[in-house]
Amino acid sequence: SYEKRMEKIVAVFPNTFELFGNERTRIVRAFVETCPPVDIGHLTNARQFHDFLSARWQRRSPRPPYLRDVAACELACATVRAHVDDAGPQTENGKSSKPRHGIRRHPGVVLLRCAYDIRTIFETGIGKAVPPKRDTPLAVAIPPGIDRPRSNGLPQVFELSAAVFDLLCALDHWTDPAALSGLAEPDLLIRELAEHSLLEVRR
Repeated sequence: SYEKRMEKIVAVFPNTFELFGNERTRIVRAFVETCPPVDIGHLTNARQFHDFLSARWQRRSPRPPYLRDVAACELACATVRAHVDDAGPQTENGKSSKPRHGIRRHPGVVLLRCAYDIRTIFETGIGKAVPPKRDTPLAVAIPPGIDRPRSNGLPQVFELSAAVFDLLCALDHWTDPAALSGLAEPDLLIRELAEHSLLEVRR
């Protein structure tokens, strides 16, 4: 039903809907009229709503201007939660396709390049502080030490240096750690990223 569909979407985008303010009813009406449901899954509906917002914001900039980043981050959090239980090695012909030695970005991590530092919204809530405008590379991931299959907690939003962000973006697939030999202290970097569940390491 319409109500259940919107409940799922609002649950994914609580801060986004709060920031809509007086525009909320108008935005919801436009979404319902132009985007019929294609799936009952909450993540599918969330992605459809985010696509709708992105198309709308191409024609008219969002208000407040950091709303675009907040919506993207909330979708990233939902994506991480949805995939966090998807464990187990990938296989090919009954054998593990993982190399014996390699590194890759953790599959449960979503990377975002934001125009505003929106972490305050996720840490302290809306109204506590206005996010400053600055290039902010972020990673969204479940914090280390959490019982992933049983955790219903929110993923954590990390700020990364530009160099680490670019490195993680490049590590879509298993890669020989020797490829990082040109970096300063590559072993230390690999260990720190693995400790924060941003990198998978296979030795």
